[in-house]
Amino acid sequence: MSQEQPLYGELVIPFNAENKTRTHEEAMSKAKEMQARIEQAAYHLAKERGFVPGHELEDWLKAEMQVLRTLK
Repeated sequence: MSQEQPLYGELVIPFNAENKTRTHEEAMSKAKEMQARIEQAAYHLAKERGFVPGHELEDWLKAEMQVLRTLK
């Protein structure tokens, strides 16, 4: 099986321990969970700044890095 990781939406879903891809439903569930975690982290970053507009993308990208770092 290829070592490439399948993409679901914009999130990378890793292979499981047996080197098999997860089912589509499991992958979508994991992607939704990760997106919710990123949304929550981005919200807290914006809140820390007092919700000053113009930093939404910066907050989102920083939140993505924080969440993805927890998966390693």
